[in-house]
Amino acid sequence: MARLITKFKYLKNAEVKKIGGYAKYIATREGVEKIDESFKLVPATLKQSDIIRKLLRDFPDAKDMHEYDDYCKAPTKWNASEFISRVVEDNIETAMGKKTYADYIATRPRAERFGSHGLFTDDGEPVNLNSVSEELNEYDGNVWTVILSLRREDAERLGYNNGSRWRDMLRSEATTIAENFKIPLGNLRWYGAFHNEGHHPHVHMIVYSKNPKQGYLTKQGVHNMRSAFATNIFAQDLLSVYEKQTQHRDELRGAGKELIAEIVKRINEEGYDDPQLEQKLVQLARRLSKTKGKKVYGYLKPDVKAMVCSIVDGLASDERIARLYELWYEQREEVIKTYTKDTGEWVPLSRNEEFKSIRNAVIKEAMNIVLERERLEKDIPEAEPTDSEIEKKISWKDKKKMWELYRKAKDLLNEESVEYDPKKAVEFFIESANLGNTVAKYRLGKMFLQGKVIPKDVEKSLCWLEDAVEDKNPYAEYLLGKTYLKGEDVERNADRAEELLRRAIAQENKHAMYALGKALLDGNGVKKNTEEAVALLAQSADKGMETAEYVYGKLLYHGEIVGKDAGKALEYLERAAGKGNPRASYLAGKIRLGEEGLKDIEKAIGHFERAAEDGNDFAEYQLARIYLYGLGTERDEEKAMAYLHSAAEKGNEYAKQTLENIRLNRNRYMATGAVRLFYHLSRILRDKLEEGKRGMTDRKELRRINEKKRAHGLKQEQ
Repeated sequence: MARLITKFKYLKNAEVKKIGGYAKYIATREGVEKIDESFKLVPATLKQSDIIRKLLRDFPDAKDMHEYDDYCKAPTKWNASEFISRVVEDNIETAMGKKTYADYIATRPRAERFGSHGLFTDDGEPVNLNSVSEELNEYDGNVWTVILSLRREDAERLGYNNGSRWRDMLRSEATTIAENFKIPLGNLRWYGAFHNEGHHPHVHMIVYSKNPKQGYLTKQGVHNMRSAFATNIFAQDLLSVYEKQTQHRDELRGAGKELIAEIVKRINEEGYDDPQLEQKLVQLARRLSKTKGKKVYGYLKPDVKAMVCSIVDGLASDERIARLYELWYEQREEVIKTYTKDTGEWVPLSRNEEFKSIRNAVIKEAMNIVLERERLEKDIPEAEPTDSEIEKKISWKDKKKMWELYRKAKDLLNEESVEYDPKKAVEFFIESANLGNTVAKYRLGKMFLQGKVIPKDVEKSLCWLEDAVEDKNPYAEYLLGKTYLKGEDVERNADRAEELLRRAIAQENKHAMYALGKALLDGNGVKKNTEEAVALLAQSADKGMETAEYVYGKLLYHGEIVGKDAGKALEYLERAAGKGNPRASYLAGKIRLGEEGLKDIEKAIGHFERAAEDGNDFAEYQLARIYLYGLGTERDEEKAMAYLHSAAEKGNEYAKQTLENIRLNRNRYMATGAVRLFYHLSRILRDKLEEGKRGMTDRKELRRINEKKRAHGLKQEQ
């Protein structure tokens, strides 16, 4: 529970409510104070319990009072009486007019009096109770009531056990009161009275404006005043808390600046080991290089601010930073607990205004990355001109030149040419791109991303691809979208990926159709949407995208997501197989091998052979079966065994099992000569038996012959 309990309410003019027994109870409460101290230990009466239930029903916020906490811990007559009196007192304004309330808080029992009554106000302002009462009685604006309550032990320890101390505190906070009630200080009217209750000394206040049209109170205003009052009252207790909080804040600010400076230094030295945070800083540096005006957080665009906050969130995961922030927050909560039990959720470091200097440190250090990159990469300008600027400045001759440079670059990438020079090709591509060639920009982005003929450089790749995207280049949109979707070379950004892929799809890019369709089918980074996925895959396949032809054909063949259509599936699969897709070749071979109405062993073998050439072990196994058992073609044991061994070496379990079965059967396919020999022997024996010479055959010899025939799977004689 908070150490300072506060309540803020207001009365509209002439608003009066009756609370029946509550007013009667407080009116007759005088005698209760005169009984002996043993009264404090007697259990609460049934009548008191009933009244408390009514009070809690009508005034639910009464549960936040110190008196209710005391009553719950010890439900005695004394605690019940204290609670009932406070609830009635705190809500008495709902049962009587403003004039009566002013009289009541000034003259009720235990109100500390300053002369004939207990009402006080600002220094130098005389208080005439009758005049105040008459003024309030005629006032036609809003009037607020405020109650501030402490526990007796805190009041005694801190010196808030008398009206003078409370009066001086409230006078010192007059400006705070005026600001948060939105009343000009010159028009502010406030009065207070101190009630020196046994358990919880407290102050009642009345606040209003000399101008009835002025004044309103917000939740933030209530929070501000609670904080100001608690800070003033508990200043002595909070001194050490503030010292620790300041110490942790300064250490955290310093540590944050040191950490980001060290990270930038390591990035510039190419020795930083967190690619995601490095990528964020590089992207921020790129944006800042194109930003005009002040490079401080408050002046940046919302999307750039979001980039800064994301980087600060990354710093917040550092063990030292996290611990310092935790220590700072612990001290902050100690302060908050003086006036509210709700400390609220922690604000992330990136959003905490106490530490905005860390955000600006990130911005400052990010600009150092830009300056370092300018020295290292003079061949790539930091800021490219816009499309409109290019179109205005370059002539037709320039456009002709950019394609000449592009063709030269392509020639230099021909590995069979004696002039093969990837480094020089990049230089020509850059010259062409700087003249506005969006194809050159795309090629540069792709080359730096793949790192096949030139060293991989993701930062350069993203720079060129983003420039090409600004040109509305659908291939750049596709490649950049796929890169963000995979999240291998850059931090995964599914929203950005989907946006780019859809932009490319709008330009009929079949590769983007496949990439997004497959992602939607698998739920990979985007919300799963089977219907749209199938539509995009079909659209991509119809445009001749080889992988889409295979995937869509496979869906049609299996019939789990879309209705099975083997004929249509075969059409797509054979189109993909014709373009060299080994998986499509294998699946097309299966359909040609066993699907009714589509069987064609010759075509099946052709498909399986193309897949086997690419190392497909399942295709090898299927070929082995065809040649081993002579399925629609002449048996070829040599080919069958070669395919079986090749598939088994690749780990194909079916091929391994088939070879094992052959071994257990004593390699019967390699012993066909012996089989034929015993077959002819059995024919001779049978002929002799038919001639009536069976009795001449020794029984032991017949049994021996039958055993040999049985071993070779031949029919035995009876």
